[in-house]
Amino acid sequence: MKKFTFFLLVVLLFSSVFTGNTLAKISSNQAAELIFMNGSVYTVDEDQSRAEAVAVKDGKILYVGDDEGVAAFKGIDTRVIDLKGKMLLPGFIDSHAHAYLMAESLFWLDVTNYSTLEEYTRAIKDYVKQNPDSKQLRGVGWKRDLIESSGLAPKEWLDQVVPDIPAVFISSSHHDLWVNSKALENAGIDKNTPNPQGGMIERDPKSGEPTGILQEFSAHNLVINALPQPDFTVQEYKETILAWQEFAAKNGVTSVFVPVHYPTENLLKAFEDMENESKLTLRYDLGLWADETKGTAQIGRFKELRDNYQGKLYKVDTIKIFADGVGDSELVWDQDVLEETVAALDKEGFRVYVHAIGIQGFYPSGNVLDAFEYAAEVNGKRDSRHAITHIDWVRENDVDRFKDLGVIPVPQPAWFGNNWYDDIRGEELKNLNRLNSYFEAGIPVASSSDFPSTAQFLSDFRPFTGLEVGERKDSKRECP
Repeated sequence: MKKFTFFLLVVLLFSSVFTGNTLAKISSNQAAELIFMNGSVYTVDEDQSRAEAVAVKDGKILYVGDDEGVAAFKGIDTRVIDLKGKMLLPGFIDSHAHAYLMAESLFWLDVTNYSTLEEYTRAIKDYVKQNPDSKQLRGVGWKRDLIESSGLAPKEWLDQVVPDIPAVFISSSHHDLWVNSKALENAGIDKNTPNPQGGMIERDPKSGEPTGILQEFSAHNLVINALPQPDFTVQEYKETILAWQEFAAKNGVTSVFVPVHYPTENLLKAFEDMENESKLTLRYDLGLWADETKGTAQIGRFKELRDNYQGKLYKVDTIKIFADGVGDSELVWDQDVLEETVAALDKEGFRVYVHAIGIQGFYPSGNVLDAFEYAAEVNGKRDSRHAITHIDWVRENDVDRFKDLGVIPVPQPAWFGNNWYDDIRGEELKNLNRLNSYFEAGIPVASSSDFPSTAQFLSDFRPFTGLEVGERKDSKRECP
């Protein structure tokens, strides 16, 4: 497929589209900037018809039809691309991709592909040697089972390699942080430090001392916010966006929703700069992270950021909430605070986008639907397009609630073939990785990749991976 596919890297805004093979002569100001011809154009119309040519101007489609008809849109300065029989597709929309996190592999130490402690040691020492003036060490891709195999507390192993500056590594899932003693000391974390709402400081069962692993974002931020440089610079984000745009273009992605994991204004400044410099080549919808420890108190700041950062190709109108973490049967938010915060955000016109994975017997998606239902009761229904993402576990009676409340499911179909749930049997399979249930209920589904949540993010990001795995599902199970 890839060999014979040519992606149309233009957002499809189907206004004033001409079709057919006979057109009156047009004026020069209607001449297209770009013409694709001699191709097999996948139109995605109701009849699944095919065309030969497309004309584009100002980011909009002027014409879809045959080669004879498109000739009327050719001007003196029109660029013409001969597809030579290749397929032309509309651009894909990724409804959940952390584009900004490509910065981690560009500017941090990436240990994702290392599988031994010896490799970790060598890579860390080399990085420190190459960056002798660094006041901190940031890394990504560490593996818990590998670190715990050392027989030492995680912080103690890292202390052996990096004793004198804070060292902080995030896992590929981005839900676990591994740090050394200096990072804990720098943040003032000891055995008397309480767990923050929704997070956990892992502790030695005998001494109560922190082991060097922190779970979930509220706990991470205790360490990260105390670092000499807690965030990437505006310039680093700009370089990241340029690199990610090239990566996205190669995979046919032209629009993306970007949920943010932490508080950052530098990222927004980077988008604003690139908008002003005409360097954005995709459409971006950015979701700001809601801190579970602050509830409604943070909404004023969200409104300020929404007012200050809006562009033609990027917007800030969504708030990202974590209902649960990964692999735990606990809610991150107090339910009453969640409902009040969602209702307050809804009243201010924000779209609310909620992470809810669940595990067998634990369905946080239900709690999130309760919050959306409360918001609708308080504020009245509107075309809010609130969404719940991941949704590995959803009860059958909650499917209709998605439809009734107008909530959009945002799964990651590329994950369906993983072995995470191979031990699930019987009736519970019906509640796992629903997809067809939404289709049968007439619920719009927004597919996504969650780039770069796993080590295999390169394959997970490709839209055709999600299309194939979502369609076929795991060969061992039928898709509920």
